[in-house]
Amino acid sequence: MASPSSILLNNLRQLMKSKQYFNDIIHAYIIPTTDPHRNEYVADRFKRREFISQFTGSNGTAVITDKEALLWTDGRYFLQAENELDSTCWKLMRDGTKDVLSITKWLSRNLEKNSFIGCDPQLISINEWQEWEKTFEQSDKQLVPIHTNLIDILWDKQRPELPNNPIWKHELEFAGASISEKLSKVRSKMSEYQVNHLIVHRTDDVAWLFNLRGADIPCNPVFLSFSIVSFDSIKLFVDLNKLSDTLKKDLENENISIYSYDSFYEQLKKHVHSQQSSDKFCTSSSCNHAVETIIPKKQLVLQDDIVYELKAVKNDCEIQGMKQAHIKDGVALCSYLHWLEENIGKIDDLSECSGAEKLRLFRCEQQNYLYDSFETISSTGKNGAIIHYKPTKESDTKISANELYLVDSGGQYKEGTTDVTRTIHLSEPTNYEKECFTRVLKGFISLASCLFPPNTIGARLDSFARRALWDVGLDYQHGTGHGVGCCLNVHEGPQSIGTRIRSDNYLVPGMVLSDEPGFYSNNKFGIRIENCVVVVKKASKYGYYNEDWLTFEQLTMAPIQQKLIDRSILTNDEIDYINKYHEKVYETLSVEMKKQGVQPSLLKWLEINTKPL
Repeated sequence: MASPSSILLNNLRQLMKSKQYFNDIIHAYIIPTTDPHRNEYVADRFKRREFISQFTGSNGTAVITDKEALLWTDGRYFLQAENELDSTCWKLMRDGTKDVLSITKWLSRNLEKNSFIGCDPQLISINEWQEWEKTFEQSDKQLVPIHTNLIDILWDKQRPELPNNPIWKHELEFAGASISEKLSKVRSKMSEYQVNHLIVHRTDDVAWLFNLRGADIPCNPVFLSFSIVSFDSIKLFVDLNKLSDTLKKDLENENISIYSYDSFYEQLKKHVHSQQSSDKFCTSSSCNHAVETIIPKKQLVLQDDIVYELKAVKNDCEIQGMKQAHIKDGVALCSYLHWLEENIGKIDDLSECSGAEKLRLFRCEQQNYLYDSFETISSTGKNGAIIHYKPTKESDTKISANELYLVDSGGQYKEGTTDVTRTIHLSEPTNYEKECFTRVLKGFISLASCLFPPNTIGARLDSFARRALWDVGLDYQHGTGHGVGCCLNVHEGPQSIGTRIRSDNYLVPGMVLSDEPGFYSNNKFGIRIENCVVVVKKASKYGYYNEDWLTFEQLTMAPIQQKLIDRSILTNDEIDYINKYHEKVYETLSVEMKKQGVQPSLLKWLEINTKPL
């Protein structure tokens, strides 16, 4: 009997052969994990790749041909993909590993000449489309836009509707800058780039620019939207039903014209045709290809994403808000870790899922908490080796005192966004577990305390976090740091720290990133230590070229379990760093805990867990 996955694939292949959606047979169909805005996390309505493959990871691209179904994903999801894919009809392509071809190379080699490769142009960036198109042409293949998404046809009436949550105003006390102030900066950049119109396509960019928040994307306070900013007009495209009359009036008072979200592409065509033929339209290469097809080539300017880069540098109000959010979040996390220690072995159903829910409830007690900033990674023992493991009813495992327990979680607060990982052992860890943990800790400290010059890209700092692991032949298959939004997406750019070299990814004061080295032993355990940090200026001894040098300031306030630390592996400077950090954690959280009136046992727990090494 055919499996559900194979039935879906066969139905998709029939659509590819039908010629109804393209004037020839489609020989391969590419299904990325994204929506028209290139969001990392997508609403259920846009989870097309998950629908066809059953793989739930946040990163991965499916390719369907008449004979094969393949899924490319990165090292974070190898184990997860193995568990979720139907191996009888799907092949896992471990992206970035030896002998695994990229999507374009695989298709170029495995399809016959003159084959047509289809993809929804709303789901592929301009940059990707151009690169893929060029690569396929070199092997006599053609990349073609399929404007009617074939997965949507298969999904039909079972396809989820978009969320209907209201859009709300992000008050000035949290935003730190008005809409007019932000627009002034945007238009200044537009003048610098000599463009007349800017297309804002990222949902978090639109939310930041107009001081609005929503709930269309799980865990991220954004809403599906586009905007066109000109010097004489501003157009905002949203679901009109999600705006209250008061909010509509407030936006109109800012001279913002509001249009239906569904009318964006039609209105963009009208906007282009109504302007002078010499006008320049600016967007970034990460914008979807469907937008590129509307704007004449001579009028399109692909430039650094103006709003994206302005948003990445937090103003003083946002930085203070992030600090307040992390203090409250620290109280919630400490409450959970203390509760876990008190109840391990006493509650029969204390599991990964129930633990994650208990942590969420502790966050709910904090003022201005909205919801989690991503699905909590609550993983015990071998589940921790799955880097982005999320417990489900099927996988839910009882938390054991005899195994490492990794919890990676975060919260959305009106003041800011948090992301923190702690790995603990509730009994006696092995010497190997302690060594691995301590080497991860050394990398964490090395990155957090490093002093670096201006105009430094994140990739230059990545090996700081890996050196102690490399010394004994260990490593991890994920980035070391990602940008973090302020009451926005928990993952934002352009700032990041990782192995991929991005020439324009400069770290500047005001940027917030994660510092999260780890180590994962397949089918045994996972270790990760993660804090959020903000880039700040710091005086250096010599000040090369009289420049201000940079370092990181800790935002996350939560103890690092000392039971797992092998002090003999640490240097005196590293011990001093941990002691000073724990001293700050105690001073900061004890004040907040007393203010909140927590139980004395929690204060005592905090004191014990922040004592000097």
